[in-house]
Amino acid sequence: MADEEAVQVETGRIDIDNQWYELYRKGIELGTWDADKLFEKVGVERDIEAWESMAPEEKEQWARLIAAFVDLEHAVAEDGRRVIEQMGSPYLDDSIEKEMYATVFTMTEAKHTQFFDMYINTVMADVFPDTHLDIRRGGQPLPRTAACGMSDLGERQGAFMAQAANGGDPTDIARAATTYHMMVEGIAARGGYFLKNNMMQEAPLPLLNKGFQFVSTDEGRHVTHGLYLLGELLEKERAGVPEYQGVDEAIWEEALTCLPHVIDTSYFVSAAMDDPLGADFDGLIQRGAELWRGQFKETLDLESYDPDRFMSVVQDAAADCEATDYDARIERHAETYAHKLDLDASNIVTGGVADD
Repeated sequence: MADEEAVQVETGRIDIDNQWYELYRKGIELGTWDADKLFEKVGVERDIEAWESMAPEEKEQWARLIAAFVDLEHAVAEDGRRVIEQMGSPYLDDSIEKEMYATVFTMTEAKHTQFFDMYINTVMADVFPDTHLDIRRGGQPLPRTAACGMSDLGERQGAFMAQAANGGDPTDIARAATTYHMMVEGIAARGGYFLKNNMMQEAPLPLLNKGFQFVSTDEGRHVTHGLYLLGELLEKERAGVPEYQGVDEAIWEEALTCLPHVIDTSYFVSAAMDDPLGADFDGLIQRGAELWRGQFKETLDLESYDPDRFMSVVQDAAADCEATDYDARIERHAETYAHKLDLDASNIVTGGVADD
């Protein structure tokens, strides 16, 4: 019997040639990994064995890196509904394709939160003795997150996302997307992958590494999301549409405001503790500069782009980092953490390493 001719599938309300629909399809195809099944397939035993063999300062370096991901993934998952609301803004053309993509986006962020929560409580419990992740159920950012710039980034992200989702204008949407997609995901998270890759060479953790691979693939689409979104706003500003004036400057100023928090976090994970696992702060600064130019100059082609101002902010931030006592910051936030959560003071992080 001859094969029947393939039926041409048609759509009505959905534009299947739309770039946001393509991101939605990629999310369906590539973003359906299962954190529970990943633990079962890869197994956790090798990670536990490797973890137990590490020196305290090596565990601490991993804990500083992972704490930032734990809390920021949780924060962006909480912002999921705001992303959907924002994508339905009339300033974004009431696009069903954008809203379809946003539903897949929120699912992946929730899954990232799940993976890191499962991992630290299964493998790293000795340095995360009590996590209480959900702020709405009495928790707060982990002491290590609060001790570095990632906590400040999370607060800015939440504030701008709320504003953008609740009737915000194009500059509000631009600031929210810059903080969230360009700085948290495009610079901070990708910088975190750079540190992770270097640290894995000295202290491999197979399950953690595999989870990071899936997370980074998902967040690659999220960075594309930010570039598409900001590109659309900039196009309307450059076409002279009155409501969109100021978008270019808002993107640039917000990126520069976020930059010291990213550098502070990077230093906190690496040079602040003599870098026992070779994360390489200097190499990260070079990598970050490449990502920065790629996003803001080569892709978005911002008129406000000023490389001299960028370097000035980097140098000032690095000098501030060198003068900071991060261990003291951790201890101070750990005491607050224990007090607010009514924990035994002996069961908190102190001096940069959890008590036995």
